[in-house]
Amino acid sequence: MRMNRFEQMRFRLRRPAWWQLALIAAVVIAVVLAVAIVATSLILILAPIALVAVIAHRLFARRAMRPGGGGPGARYRVIDAEYEVISTQPEDRPRPD
Repeated sequence: MRMNRFEQMRFRLRRPAWWQLALIAAVVIAVVLAVAIVATSLILILAPIALVAVIAHRLFARRAMRPGGGGPGARYRVIDAEYEVISTQPEDRPRPD
């Protein structure tokens, strides 16, 4: 009797038993529930912390800006400044003589 060398390489599809399918379904449901519980716990813990941080930032950031002036640009004072407009177009540039 001659042995077929390609017999071991052939892919065989076997139908699992009902208890194997039930076990796989139970594991998938358990993993999904665990992820949902962890995500919900994180949201319930982190959402109030983030809310308090945002409210505190808005309250304390406005108080810190009041002594310096009205808005965000009021913190920097320009004493004296000169500026020159530099054109990027070649026809607008003065020609050197």
